[in-house]
Amino acid sequence: MRAHAPAAIGLLLVAATAYADTAVYDLDAKNAKEIADAISHVIAARCTAGPSVAPVNQQMCRVELLPTGQLLVEAPAAAQGQLAAVLKAVVARSATPAPRVTLQYWVIYGEPGKPDAADASLKPLSTVLQQLKRVHGDLGFSVQDTATITTQAGTNARAGGGSLEVNQNLRASGDGLDLVTQISFARKPVVHSLNVNVTIKRGEFLVLGERTTPGEPGKDQPEKPGMLFYVVHWSQDQ
Repeated sequence: MRAHAPAAIGLLLVAATAYADTAVYDLDAKNAKEIADAISHVIAARCTAGPSVAPVNQQMCRVELLPTGQLLVEAPAAAQGQLAAVLKAVVARSATPAPRVTLQYWVIYGEPGKPDAADASLKPLSTVLQQLKRVHGDLGFSVQDTATITTQAGTNARAGGGSLEVNQNLRASGDGLDLVTQISFARKPVVHSLNVNVTIKRGEFLVLGERTTPGEPGKDQPEKPGMLFYVVHWSQDQ
C-alpha cells in the first residue's frame, strides 16, 4: 500500500467534503485481493446491520478492486472513517504477500470386505486410509474423483467439470490456513454436498466429512453399505 502523503497514508478521497460516501484507496499489489475481499465483507455487514445502526441504502454500499489496483468503496461516511483507520494499521504492519497455495481434494469410496483398488492415486493417501480402517473396520478403498486448486490466500476459487465440484476460500492464519469449502459430488442417483470451515496446516491431510452410501455404481450391492470420504491435503513442499 503506497501513501500519497504522510497525512493520507494511502487514502485518496474522491469527494471533497466530510460527508462524502465514496472513496478510493491505494492497495499494495502484494495483497490487494486479500484486503479487497476482507473489506467487502466488512462493508456488506455494515450495510445490512440491525436496527441499532441507522438504515442505509444498500445500493450505495459497494466495494470494487479497480484495474489500477486501487479499491473503490461506496459506504456511509462513518464507515469510511473506520476503514481509513484499518488501512492505516495495515500499512504500519507492512504485510507480507499472501501465500500461493495448492490444495488437493479426493472423494474416496470404502467398500466393506473388499481389497483396495489397484490404483496408484491411493498411494499418497496410505496414512489416511490406515486411520480410516482403524475407525471403520475392513474397507477396500477406491478413488471416485479428485481435484487440485492453486490460488492466492484471501481469494475464492472453483474447480469443477466432472462429478466433483469444489468452491473454496482461503485465508492465511498464522502457520496455517482457514479454509471455507463447499464440495458437491454427483454419485447416482443423488448429488452429495458438504460445507466445511476448518483450519489446515502445511503438510496435513484432513478428512473433511464422511457418509454412508449404497454400493459403487456398476457393482453388485455389498452386504453392508459403503462409505464416501472427502479428503483434502496441503503439500508440505509449498
